[in-house]
Amino acid sequence: MNIIKVWILASRPKTLFATLAPIIIGLSLSYEFSGMINWGISLMIISSAILLQIGSNYANDAYDYLKGADTKLRKGPKRMVQNGLLSPQAVLNMMYFLFIISVIIGYFLAEIGGWPIVIIGLSSIIFAIAYTGGPYPLGYNGFGDITVFIFFGIIATSGTAYLQLISYNIKVYDFIVEILIASSAVGFLNVAILVVNNLRDIDSDKLANKKTLAVTFGSKFSCYEYSALLIGNCICYCILGYIWGNYMLFIAAMIMIILSYFLIKKIFQFKVTDLNKILEQTAQLSFLSSILFCLATII
Repeated sequence: MNIIKVWILASRPKTLFATLAPIIIGLSLSYEFSGMINWGISLMIISSAILLQIGSNYANDAYDYLKGADTKLRKGPKRMVQNGLLSPQAVLNMMYFLFIISVIIGYFLAEIGGWPIVIIGLSSIIFAIAYTGGPYPLGYNGFGDITVFIFFGIIATSGTAYLQLISYNIKVYDFIVEILIASSAVGFLNVAILVVNNLRDIDSDKLANKKTLAVTFGSKFSCYEYSALLIGNCICYCILGYIWGNYMLFIAAMIMIILSYFLIKKIFQFKVTDLNKILEQTAQLSFLSSILFCLATII
């Protein structure tokens, strides 16, 4: 296989839907509150976030292999280190390289946003590594869901909105409630992606002593958790629609409810072979949700 293709596959490009969704929500919030979007800042945010996501994916690939989680029993797409196409050290070196570039971009963002952005950037890198690496990997000890909710929901969305609004000298704290609700909406869907992933890998994770919530509480719990997360997204949209008097958000919520119904039905009737497709559809739902939110704030 071509080495460039190997590195692209190792980056898990389909996961970038989950990276872009909170940024789109954050930009939409900025437009809702200010009527403006700083596209230069937007480009830096997107670039830094994508680099962090790919670096995190490389970290997961390497550490999951080293900890024995990626074995032949794994039901998901084959990983590049697992297949012997890349060495763990090469993947970790690339991870460090991407994080360094992200830090360079982050420096310019910190010039705009100050210490909050420094804290967000450094914590994002630390937790990207700590998710599967280090002495107490979060993903192996039941903290994967809350970590994803915080970083792929609250921090990514609010950080984007903060940078946009502060560039126009607008106080973010005046809109903190709405920002947290919108952040939670996208956070719920991105956690749902992880829930499907962990449900699919439940057997191999048990053997690797990876104590995800699916392993700890069982597959039925994961199905109910997944359902609650999708419904939670719709509720958040309805709450914001009520606060803003924006009927378009109610329409967006109705579309999401219909699409969520079919995915929830699938998850309760799942076969292991179906879960890769459900995972992909959940990631697409997260991205679609952010587009609907964007349209609702523009129209």
